[in-house]
Amino acid sequence: MSVKSILKYIEVENFKSYRGFYTIGPLKSFTAVIGPNGSGKSNFMDAISFVMGERTSSLRVRRLSDLIHGASIGQPISRSAQVTAVFELESGVEKRFTRTVQGSSSDHKIDNRVEKQIELQLFRLYHNEKEMAEHEKEIKRKQADLEKIEKRKEKSEEVLKDKKKELTRVSREMSKLEQEIREMERTLLFEELSGSGVLKEEYDRLKEEMLKAEEETQCTYQKKKGVAAERKEAKMEREEAERYQRLKDELVR
Repeated sequence: MSVKSILKYIEVENFKSYRGFYTIGPLKSFTAVIGPNGSGKSNFMDAISFVMGERTSSLRVRRLSDLIHGASIGQPISRSAQVTAVFELESGVEKRFTRTVQGSSSDHKIDNRVEKQIELQLFRLYHNEKEMAEHEKEIKRKQADLEKIEKRKEKSEEVLKDKKKELTRVSREMSKLEQEIREMERTLLFEELSGSGVLKEEYDRLKEEMLKAEEETQCTYQKKKGVAAERKEAKMEREEAERYQRLKDELVR
């Protein structure tokens, strides 16, 4: 038969990212743990799993000693770490369950008394091991959901960063176009003030006539060049015919 109880407080001391002693709570029958990335949400869940007797492999470390603050980077600040879960029983009495890690081993306490293995088993049964397993499973599922949300957030931030880059590029192009428009406006204003705009049509007409005249001149030159070549060829043919006739006449004589 299980005894109804509510987790009221979690006390951590030099556990993972928690340097020193902290009391987290009071907790309610339904508590949501929220916060930015790196604020210690997952380590808080690990603290609950640790004090409930979870194995090391489920706490995201290789060794028990890695649970001591700073140990994961080779700079432990203490020789031990400790987590206490304070439960409030249906009767209103508080029950304290503590787990301490020291080196490669850990021990359990109930109300600050060191308990033997048989008492540890009673401790687990006391809180209905099946319910605790389901509770831990739900915690891990929520952790996985939070990690997915964090990944989506990171992806969204990357997309936003790319969009900002694109916006910066478009803004630069817009500035360049605005500058070109201002230069064109200044040119038109200068032409208007100087009167050069009035002469532009006449200038364009004369320029077109000049180009047309140059084209006609070139065409006439090519024609004359062709006629000269034909005349030269005709002259050569005439001279060839006259020479042939002279030779013919000399043979007749």
